Amino acid sequence: MATEVNSFVSRKKLEILATAIRDQMPYIRASQQAFPQESMKGKKYGAKVTEYLVDAGTVSDGIVANPDAIHEREVTAFVQNKNSAVETTFWENFHNIEDKQKNVIRKRAEKIAREVEADVIRHNALVGMQAIAKAKVGGVSAPDFEMLSDAATKLAELSTVGSLVDFQAPTVYGKIANTGLAKFLPDSIQQDIYRERYLGQYAGAACVEQALMPKISLSANADTAPTLTFTAITDDNSNIIGYTVGALTASGAGKTLEEGAAYKVPGVYLLDESGMETNQELVVIVHKKIDGLVTSTVNGETVVTKANQGKLAESLGIEDLFVTAKGYSFGTPNVWVDPTTFDSGSATTTVTCSFIDGMGAGKSYLVGQVRTEDNSLVMDAYTYEDLPGSRRENVGSDGPIVLKAMSFGDGKNGVELTRIDVSFLAKIFEPRRCVVTFTEI
Repeated sequence: MATEVNSFVSRKKLEILATAIRDQMPYIRASQQAFPQESMKGKKYGAKVTEYLVDAGTVSDGIVANPDAIHEREVTAFVQNKNSAVETTFWENFHNIEDKQKNVIRKRAEKIAREVEADVIRHNALVGMQAIAKAKVGGVSAPDFEMLSDAATKLAELSTVGSLVDFQAPTVYGKIANTGLAKFLPDSIQQDIYRERYLGQYAGAACVEQALMPKISLSANADTAPTLTFTAITDDNSNIIGYTVGALTASGAGKTLEEGAAYKVPGVYLLDESGMETNQELVVIVHKKIDGLVTSTVNGETVVTKANQGKLAESLGIEDLFVTAKGYSFGTPNVWVDPTTFDSGSATTTVTCSFIDGMGAGKSYLVGQVRTEDNSLVMDAYTYEDLPGSRRENVGSDGPIVLKAMSFGDGKNGVELTRIDVSFLAKIFEPRRCVVTFTEI
């Protein structure tokens, strides 16, 4: 009988936990599930999961087919887990669950939810290949409606499919709303999804407050003009069909590339996901500082190399760049260049491209993100094997999160313990579906 009571009460508490968790995860709620549970079976904490992005191929004129090979590139993510544990003797002694939920159960739910939400945001908020930096005006932080509409427009220029959602810190939305709150148009469906975090629609995007959006600070040594080399790939007729990304060089001694720094790359433009060339300039956003990379010094300048570091993109946390020449479809490209004008039309085998900084050194910014609502962030739950002798309850949270509670005896201390786990995989696999905003503060 004790076991039956424990099972019932655990499920009731899990349902209360799940409801509270759902309301604390607006960023995660704007996601899709991509990996079926069967493919996650046997995965453990830290396990790698791989997604394959394919190229859009080529289109030929006339009735003669010119088949080409399918090209794939790997994008990886890793299984994460967070848990909270409690003595079941205390957990089960509630006589009235509803009276206690705000005091204990809801607090635990909100703590788990915010930890998971913060972790997912931390790893995905800087993902994007376009960005907008909004500088102070007269020494005062000045985000505005133009910043929001510009971000949405950049995605429209890429023919991005799907509804948009815009996540900003409450401070940012507060300043914008002061200039025209009525411009945020209500939507009952979005209100149901995001609850009190939802402000309204603007420029085709659901505007959602998220206090966990990060802040970045660039030191006085932040590099404002690093360079990146591109090496040409030619076909049998010596035509340049694409480029590989080479070494990254600082603009001077002591200069650093820092987390959150964003640079336009002149002459490099985005392809949309169907492989069509656009006029949207590539923006490289650094996800982590270059400290710890293999470096060498040439003429007093630091050269970041790829030796023993794998791909440069992995080392810096920037997005992988696959460069095709105009009119070609080399590999699985996401950006294109015109070899006849790239780097002043040199059309040489090695091009050195100087980044254009839009942020400046010694400044701080609040990070925001505008992205597609249901096909950019992938969020999948999984459940691992039970511990021997434990009792388990699973319950979903009206979204991608699944709570797993296991109860088991602690013979050493003579109590029963319950641990609540949230196991998940979260990743934006296609960065072209995101625009990152930076509001100077």
